[in-house]
Amino acid sequence: MIESIWGIFTIGLLLGAPSGITPGPMLILIISETLRHGIRAGAKVACIPLLTDTPVVLISGFLFTKISNMNILLGAISLAGSAFLLYLGTKSIRTANAEIPDFTPRPLFLKELMIANLVNPNPYLFWFTVGAPLMVRSFQQTMSLGVAFLISFYLGLVGVKLLLAIAAGKSRSFLHGILYRRIMQFLGFALIGFSIFLFQDGLIYFEILERG
Repeated sequence: MIESIWGIFTIGLLLGAPSGITPGPMLILIISETLRHGIRAGAKVACIPLLTDTPVVLISGFLFTKISNMNILLGAISLAGSAFLLYLGTKSIRTANAEIPDFTPRPLFLKELMIANLVNPNPYLFWFTVGAPLMVRSFQQTMSLGVAFLISFYLGLVGVKLLLAIAAGKSRSFLHGILYRRIMQFLGFALIGFSIFLFQDGLIYFEILERG
């Protein structure tokens, strides 16, 4: 699947979209900023990962290329990534009905939004356990596959966040409606599915399974 441009594009979208919709500090900020200060304020929060994730992506990708011949370490990273995706997936399913609190007395400055995302552990956990291995393997195939993965991941991540900001600005009831809950549940199951593939990769690196 990773050898196909549409396959890697699909993987990127299905990994990025759940990250954008999973409850967490940035999602709360998107909703609260939108409800208090309008869609433009919420959209500003949604686009913050495009500014803050670049160093994480570059460093994680560089480190992964240095350990690409260490199967035991790669196996450990795959298993850690599997556990992280399983955690995110079950969290999305469990919290589909959770209330999203509304706070923020004034529109947040760009610097404050960047700090909020920089201290959020999820981007680091994702890129150092899931994102970097997939990104490096994609670039090792062809440049276009690597670029497709990055574009599709951030299209899913930022696109979903922007849609949430628009939906919150247009209708407060959307966040408590059946469609929102079903989307979160679907994306949660998608993450669990990817966790199974990563778990399998970990067993292959440990030579417990053979690659098909």
